[in-house]
Amino acid sequence: MEILGHLKERRTVRTFKPDPIPQQILDAMFEAAMWAPSHANAQPWDFVIVGRQTRARLLEVFRVKADELLADPDLPPPKRAGIMSLRENFGGAPFMVAVVSRLPADDLQRIENPLSAAAAVQNLCLAAWGAGIGAVWLSVGASPPARTILGIKDGESVVALLALGYPAEVPPAPPREPYTARLRELR
Repeated sequence: MEILGHLKERRTVRTFKPDPIPQQILDAMFEAAMWAPSHANAQPWDFVIVGRQTRARLLEVFRVKADELLADPDLPPPKRAGIMSLRENFGGAPFMVAVVSRLPADDLQRIENPLSAAAAVQNLCLAAWGAGIGAVWLSVGASPPARTILGIKDGESVVALLALGYPAEVPPAPPREPYTARLRELR
């Protein structure tokens, strides 16, 4: 498949089938992540696989935030449905991983490391999608309680907490602005 078509077909998935992801596919996803661009090829990321006990603790943290969001009567119905699905054991995703940006050694790495780790997340999610695996990129891992649960050191950052699995349903594509709406040229 051409890359642009693959990019346009990828979706954020919030409900998953319970089927486990074969190790061969997980290995390919992590291999793809390792090929993300990074400043001076530093590869400043680590992957923290989230086991059952850690997942349960993270779910408690997520539910607190989800309940705050769900209390808003103006929350749009599609967003409400997505949060409700994830509130129930992260949508039933059979696999979770945190992507952590390593401790920076200087000001440039303070900027570059999280950006590079985000590129690794993108590669991982695209490789997953190519294998029929859906993902949702959660920011709850960056919260102080989640950082403690994940054992994140001062200076490190949780770029993403990913819930992954075979999609129970694939949502339609959300609208996108044309790139020309975000393009400017300097002369």
